[in-house]
Amino acid sequence: MPRVKDRRRAQSGATLVELLVSLVIASLALALVVGTLSTGLLDSTIAKRNTAAQAVLQYEMEAISASTFDAAAKPYSDCFATESPTSPQAAPGGFQTACPGGPYTLRADVSMQWLASAPSTVQVWTVNVTSWPSDAALGSQISLYKVDR
Repeated sequence: MPRVKDRRRAQSGATLVELLVSLVIASLALALVVGTLSTGLLDSTIAKRNTAAQAVLQYEMEAISASTFDAAAKPYSDCFATESPTSPQAAPGGFQTACPGGPYTLRADVSMQWLASAPSTVQVWTVNVTSWPSDAALGSQISLYKVDR
């Protein structure tokens, strides 16, 4: 009888293969959780940036629509903050120049040209939003027509 008791004691516990399999399963589960969290964080950052870019486009379209027709209109750039928003600040150097230091992450470049078929009556305003300071375009530019009535 003592021989059977010793054999059971020698076979108790987990084998090396069982430990390795459980370690692989736990590692895969951890990798999936970390991947899911990082993907969610990246997606929310991109959604925030795209929402802010659309809000900037809407703001500039409303500003152009609300302004009076000006034959001597000049292009300009506005800087927008997405982290600690304040009212937009004009780029100090003018059109397509650097935004000042601080929380500014988006720049709207607004330019005007005359419509070729109606040179003194119809203005074509173009709004382009770029990420600052990388200067990468966000989405596509939009154009608005403003008619002298």
